[in-house]
Amino acid sequence: MIKEQIINNIHPKEDHKNAYALLNEIMKRERCLVLLDGLDEWTGSAGHHNLPTLVENHSRCILLITTRPWKLAKGNVKNSDIGQLFQLEGIHDYFKLSKTILSFMVDKEELDEIQNAFENYIRALKFGALMSSPMMFSVIVCSYVESKKLKGSMCEIYSLVLDSLLKKTSSKREYFQKPQFTCFTETQYIQPNIHNVTDIAEAAFCLLFSDTQERSIAFGAKEIYALLDDPQTEFALKAGILTETKTLSVLRSSSTFSFINKNVQEFLAAYHIACNEHVIYDVISENLKRQPYLDINLVLLFLCGMKISAANALSQLMDDCAVAAYYARSKCNYYYQEYVCDGYIEGVANMQTDINLRLSHFRFGISTMNAVLQNIWNMNAPNALTLYVNTDTKRSPASGGSESSILIDISSCHKLERLYLCGKYIGFKGKLYYMSFV
Repeated sequence: MIKEQIINNIHPKEDHKNAYALLNEIMKRERCLVLLDGLDEWTGSAGHHNLPTLVENHSRCILLITTRPWKLAKGNVKNSDIGQLFQLEGIHDYFKLSKTILSFMVDKEELDEIQNAFENYIRALKFGALMSSPMMFSVIVCSYVESKKLKGSMCEIYSLVLDSLLKKTSSKREYFQKPQFTCFTETQYIQPNIHNVTDIAEAAFCLLFSDTQERSIAFGAKEIYALLDDPQTEFALKAGILTETKTLSVLRSSSTFSFINKNVQEFLAAYHIACNEHVIYDVISENLKRQPYLDINLVLLFLCGMKISAANALSQLMDDCAVAAYYARSKCNYYYQEYVCDGYIEGVANMQTDINLRLSHFRFGISTMNAVLQNIWNMNAPNALTLYVNTDTKRSPASGGSESSILIDISSCHKLERLYLCGKYIGFKGKLYYMSFV
């Protein structure tokens, strides 16, 4: 780039040879800072991943190299040559970064107005872990500028993130004519790479539901190469779906692999489940027996957006685990209620019908009683085991301290075992035939 973009442009052709010689002399004698930006995108000559060199003896030069970890793990740079190694962990100020990105994409006169609108847009949606990744956050900003405003569907968000990652591997674009899942409708790079995506998704699933929790997030070369061949692994690394970090050892060096983000791994695992619904009973059911507290709530949410029949089946398994834990400890995990509500919202956002998510333990309060929870109660009332109702404004700050009432239809509650009441103005319709009153 120095030769082609600088020397060749500022010197006549007949002086190029002398300019090259002068550049070499300068770099031999003077302390120079050489910035090699994006080592992971450097292919070198004849397809070899060799580092670019300007002079044979550049001992006085300081190299500042930026790269994704996986390329560094390939050994292009020797450990003995590395003076300092810094790893980017996340974003300190989201909106400062968004303003920097927007400044390159919109007119200066419109920057402040668009930035304010973007901040309001972000606050209205739950992006979670996407906000901590500079690359993924950049996708959200760019999608916003391109008028692809995300509507709150997590499946849509991660589909666009995956689409953006795949763009790094090939410029070939193709829309789905009849997308299997609604969230793939606007993607352009998933269809041309669908075979690789399908294989990587299977690997994501197998690793997420591995025998040990430790191996589900970070895994060695042995595990990854048992699931993906060399070209597929290289494809995933180049796209940024996978990352590789070198692990130093006295005897030998090895590599640790992981998905760029656990949520991306869960999204891909959900895609595999949606395409192979039988794994819910063949694999996940057995896995939950060994690890009943396995955190797969996001997998459930993604399935609600992709294939609701699979989500309904998985929610049944997860609820069975919650019920078993309840009988073992006589204590309910009401957090699962939030996950089911989020899944219901995701299903509606993706125009899913026949939503029938299973929930046996309910917690109603002034701040939680809404249409979503009411719908989930209506479909689960015959199977409800416990019901906790709280209208105490002192314990429900979100109520604003005003007196409120809750009316619950219990006419179909044939299995309700325990009813917890706290506060005033709680009304019921129907009769209870058996319960333990607390």
